[in-house]
Amino acid sequence: MKRLADLRYKHNLTQEQLSKLLSVSRNTYANYELGVREMDYSMLVFLADYYKVSLDYILGRTDNPIMVEQITVDEAEYVQRSLELYRDMKGKIMK
Repeated sequence: MKRLADLRYKHNLTQEQLSKLLSVSRNTYANYELGVREMDYSMLVFLADYYKVSLDYILGRTDNPIMVEQITVDEAEYVQRSLELYRDMKGKIMK
């Protein structure tokens, strides 16, 4: 999975370091990154928590790495208000 390699690079980790974290050989971990082998659920959850990203991000189902649990109530309110303003302005421009 390309996302695994991208996250590893972003966090300045080696395959050897990650393989030790996951208790697998470096070769096995390399095969996860290449898509030759699939990780089990517990490893994916561990990495999502470790990198502080969502499972959907790791699996490539979204390009948004933010976990909803990381957003505070005031941040969520800010995003909601910003989105409402954006939609309002967009509506006025499109008329």
